[in-house]
Formats: sequence, structure tokens, C-alpha cells
Amino acid sequence: MKESYVSEMRAFNRFYTALVGVLNRKFLNGRLSLPETRVLHAIHVQEGITAGEIVPLLHIDKSYLSKIIIRFEKEKLVTKKVSASDARSYQLRLTAAGRKEFEVCDRMSSDFVRQMLVQLREEECEELVGCMRRVTEILGRVRV
Repeated sequence: MKESYVSEMRAFNRFYTALVGVLNRKFLNGRLSLPETRVLHAIHVQEGITAGEIVPLLHIDKSYLSKIIIRFEKEKLVTKKVSASDARSYQLRLTAAGRKEFEVCDRMSSDFVRQMLVQLREEECEELVGCMRRVTEILGRVRV
């Protein structure tokens, strides 16, 4: 393997994380951080998901996830219900306020991406999305 591959991938990671504002305290100048937004998304997509299922899905630290869930409970964004299949775990569900918060985050994310793509020609959008699919396909085989 060429060492330049490592350098190029790291350079791309720095470029992209800066572009989308991953390092900002609040994602897209919203109320939530990017990890909080991703946790909210996971609960929205899979109603009843457990924290144990979110950890490998997002590659998130268990204690950090726990803090996020506690915050969401305090803010009445999620509810916890003991899992029928395992009394040691809780199923997470969005409340009405949680669904509203998710919709705001989702709309802001779509608007942000739309603002980037509108600056490109149609052919560039096609090429970019195709490259992203390919990157996802290739890196989807990698285990970290």
C-alpha cells in the first residue's frame, strides 16, 4: 500500500469535515451537535431501537451515548420503555417534541446539501453522487 493513500484520505477527511462543519459545537448552527443529531436520526429511523443497537450503528462511545439519551429524556425528546425481549435494555422512541426536533434537523441538513449542489452543473451532481455511492460501497467492506 502506498503511504500517499493514507495522506490523501486524511486530507479528504479534513476537507470534508471542515466543509460540513462537523467540528462545530452545534451542527448547522442548530440546537444539537452532530452526534446528537445522528442519535435522533437513528431513533427516528428505527423506532424502538436500543442504545446497544445504536453503539455499533454510529460507532459511538457508550458513555457519550448515555449522556445524549439522558439529555434527550430531560428535554422530553425521547421516551424509554423496557424491552420485552431483554429487561436490561430500553427501547427508545421519539416524543412529539422529538419528532419536531428531528424534522428541523432533517430540513436543515437537506437545505445545506441543496445549497452546495445547486452550485454545480447537473453532470457534476451526477458524478459526485456516483463517486459517493462508490466510496460507500468500498468502505462498507472495511471493519474498524
